[in-house]
Amino acid sequence: MLSIERNPIDVHATSFLTSGFTHPSDVLASPSLDTIEKRCILAAWASDAFAVESRPWLRQVSGDRDPIPLADILQALRRLDEDDDDPPPGGLSAAIPKGGDQLALAA
Repeated sequence: MLSIERNPIDVHATSFLTSGFTHPSDVLASPSLDTIEKRCILAAWASDAFAVESRPWLRQVSGDRDPIPLADILQALRRLDEDDDDPPPGGLSAAIPKGGDQLALAA
């Protein structure tokens, strides 16, 4: 039988997700990041990988910084969503004809 050894990835040590940022507002204000990179960082922070033990409403992005409330991270993600002017192409919105709210169905 083959034995597969799992090597967990230390998100804190192997990525740029915590470097230089102390709060979601720092991520949003960064001119060096595009929207996708900002969303990626904030989504990672919101994940359980950064959860404070016994306090799931807090995220610790570095051992020496104050924990960040999850609500602050989610609010920053919503701000990024609000900044998106147009919905992505495709999906149901592409199937609905403009000026009408009913789809023509072929018999």
